[in-house]
Amino acid sequence: MKRHLPIIFAAAIVGLAGQATAAEVDMSKLTCKQLADMSPAKVIGVAMWMSGYAHGKAGNPKIDGEKAQANAEKVADYCKSNPTSTLASALQQLAKS
Repeated sequence: MKRHLPIIFAAAIVGLAGQATAAEVDMSKLTCKQLADMSPAKVIGVAMWMSGYAHGKAGNPKIDGEKAQANAEKVADYCKSNPTSTLASALQQLAKS
């Protein structure tokens, strides 16, 4: 399975990249409501981008799948209560807690 994971991941990236080119999104202005209105595939793409961005800023090339899932659930809960909040501010608020 380890050998197939990079292939599966690459295929998912290619599929998401095709969808992402349909409309550019300013990630600094993306609201929780806009994220909730996206298709599941686009939400996954946004989550992957945000995770990569945050890890890149921290200089950490590793990802913990279980921790990423837990963080995604925290963001989803926060966004349900704060639909007008930007995703960036949601992540900042959650990083403080």
